[in-house]
Amino acid sequence: MKPSLIALALLSVSMLAQAGLPAPGVLPKNGNCPMNYTAKSNECEPTKDARFAVQKSGVCPDAYEADGSYCIASPDAKLAIRRAAMSCPKGFTPIGDYCISNN
Repeated sequence: MKPSLIALALLSVSMLAQAGLPAPGVLPKNGNCPMNYTAKSNECEPTKDARFAVQKSGVCPDAYEADGSYCIASPDAKLAIRRAAMSCPKGFTPIGDYCISNN
């Protein structure tokens, strides 16, 4: 791998870590899996190049890009979770169909 690609990869990882996003996790499969996720039965498993993603509900939150039935975090994204109730957990602000981290 070229040194410039290694530096870019390390920068991307550090930017996601600074944003407080968790590592990408397994998602329920809803149509095609998002970019850099692999379909396994009824789930989408992240590959080593996957970014944090949430299932799409309405319009994706700021700093997330739509990819089919999912919203993929950009390096500037704050943690977003789908809002399951009228209120969000402590430390989150309701915005649309999501709860966005205040950090």
